[in-house]
Amino acid sequence: MRLAAALLGILLATPAWADCALDLGRGTGWVVFSDHYLMAFRTDPLRIEVSEPFALVVNVCTRRGGPAELLAVDANMPEHLHGMNYRAAIVAKGDGRFRAEGLLFHMPGRWEITFDVRAGDDSERLTHDIILK
Repeated sequence: MRLAAALLGILLATPAWADCALDLGRGTGWVVFSDHYLMAFRTDPLRIEVSEPFALVVNVCTRRGGPAELLAVDANMPEHLHGMNYRAAIVAKGDGRFRAEGLLFHMPGRWEITFDVRAGDDSERLTHDIILK
């Protein structure tokens, strides 16, 4: 009982988790975080196919719970030393919610997606790997 009360106290004392919209719906997606930011994203459509365009639905906020800005999304293949042939367009939806459109992985393998985020004068690059078969 004391452990449950202590855990509840910790959760209530950290507003960033409560205020940050990490639920993207559909029960899918990834969460990426750093010391300053929390970000959730999922693909649209949910399954990425080689040489088929897709978008990313992204929610990003600060650890303090405020919305952050998504500045850019890009991807590269570290083993092949090249990136995408397309530049993603970012559409702001408000309150730290974004849609990055026009992505396309032209070959299978490991892709590293980069997300440039900002809140105020602080900016950071978050990354996540996706293996495309």
